[in-house]
Amino acid sequence: MPAPTPRQIAALQLDRYNARDLDGFCSLFQEDAELWELPAMTLRARGMAAIRAIYADRFSNPDLFCRVHATIDLGEVAIDRETVTGVPGAPLEVIAQYHVVEGKIAKVFFWRG
Repeated sequence: MPAPTPRQIAALQLDRYNARDLDGFCSLFQEDAELWELPAMTLRARGMAAIRAIYADRFSNPDLFCRVHATIDLGEVAIDRETVTGVPGAPLEVIAQYHVVEGKIAKVFFWRG
């Protein structure tokens, strides 16, 4: 069976994010995945332990929700235009760029409005 497409992985991680399913969410990332903040190219997290810590805190908020407004796909990249609520400073306007390699998220680049 072929690996899921980047769009399928991006959609699945959104479902798990909104369900606050930490284990399911983290299972979609490579062990050495990276999260980056743009345009400064600031590394926010590298590796599963760091990613899990960020999202364990975020998922503790029952009001957390992410809505996707638009998507773009190209090769191994899925891009979402999102609004996130239930976090400090919400609503957050975000563009998330997911780089998927062999069915797992390798890197995410976040642009925040």
